[in-house]
Amino acid sequence: MLCVVASGCANNRDLITKTSTATRSDVFTEAVNSDVQTAKAIIDFSFAVKSNSYYLMGTYGKHTAPPYRVHLNIDGQPIVLEAEPVLEDRSPIDSTIPESGIGWKYQFSKRIALAPGKHKLTIALPIDDVIVEREVELRTGVNSITVTPIYTRKNLRPYKGENFTAGVKALDVVVK
Repeated sequence: MLCVVASGCANNRDLITKTSTATRSDVFTEAVNSDVQTAKAIIDFSFAVKSNSYYLMGTYGKHTAPPYRVHLNIDGQPIVLEAEPVLEDRSPIDSTIPESGIGWKYQFSKRIALAPGKHKLTIALPIDDVIVEREVELRTGVNSITVTPIYTRKNLRPYKGENFTAGVKALDVVVK
């Protein structure tokens, strides 16, 4: 299994741009939720992340320029995922809970149909300058890919330890 994780590097911008560029368009198709095709591998992709917010004049602001997006690329075919955030308040702030505090929760999901077998999967978060490349083995039927953010550590209270307010430093990818 090949796994490459990069974050916070100057070269990530080039890698993320490359991830968003199509070199193929015949790798996968978007599948309807109830659609299970014979002799196809179905990926149920899910990723939840919390992003910082700012408070100005009685409202909480969120990422709008650029918006928070997830860039997926499978064997050279890209897709950009967008989600409408929900303001989440997990108070009180606890240094042992990375998503404690007030911030915007994004829930990304997509169902994709493609041929079973080995595929190169690339996941990029341009806002956090994080990119992960993995070779995945997909079987016929439904496969789930769950991505979990690993947040950057903060050294100042009250957010001491890993916390979403410092941004995402890496991604944990689980394929079932």
